[in-house]
Amino acid sequence: MVLVEEGDWSNIDGRLRLLQQRVYGCIDAAIDGQLIEQFPEAKGKKIIISVDFYDAPRNEASEFFERFSKNVFLIPSYRDALKKSEFVKGIAFETNFETPPK
Repeated sequence: MVLVEEGDWSNIDGRLRLLQQRVYGCIDAAIDGQLIEQFPEAKGKKIIISVDFYDAPRNEASEFFERFSKNVFLIPSYRDALKKSEFVKGIAFETNFETPPK
């Protein structure tokens, strides 16, 4: 699953909150089987949620995403839901930082 984050970063906190909501949505879609409805070949596999950042403040975005990815499955409801999911084997995270071509 790939999320693209580009555009105005003047309100970093607001952007990161929206990103957090989007990533939670991806996690929910993977765990609950919505992803498998569209991509049945992914059933039972480890899912990677990748965020492609374009012209984002690298330090803030990296720190946020590192904290998020290390802690999200420490939340009991997410940890338990992932363990019980019949749709995915696991979820990993990655980031990419790019500058869009002009």
